[in-house]
Amino acid sequence: MAKNKKRAPDPLRFLVLARTPSGHYPHPVEVALYPDGADSITAFSIGPHVVNAGGLVRLSILIDETRGELNPSFNMEFDAAELHWLVPFLVRLQAGEDVKDEIVAAYRDLHGAAPETMEIARPRNWTS
Repeated sequence: MAKNKKRAPDPLRFLVLARTPSGHYPHPVEVALYPDGADSITAFSIGPHVVNAGGLVRLSILIDETRGELNPSFNMEFDAAELHWLVPFLVRLQAGEDVKDEIVAAYRDLHGAAPETMEIARPRNWTS
């Protein structure tokens, strides 16, 4: 009798919006975004690959909703990655807008090509 295996949920497709070269801390920095309105998720990877730290951060932590700006705790990473152009889009995502196409267009204007994408497994017990 075959057991019914629970199928893993589909992975989330993130836009890779920053990937810096090596250098002094916090380099290298990689920042990716799963754009899903107020439920958007940002992925961070900071430091040399052998000892990097990283994780997934909810948009509600990244953007201070009362002030409509980047949480100062993330300034170093956004400075290192030259990513402050993204903040107005994150504020709009938090308001529930669908700005994925605008983010891709802005990235293309800055870098001459669309951002890479990467799949990340949906976190366990992640509600949204």
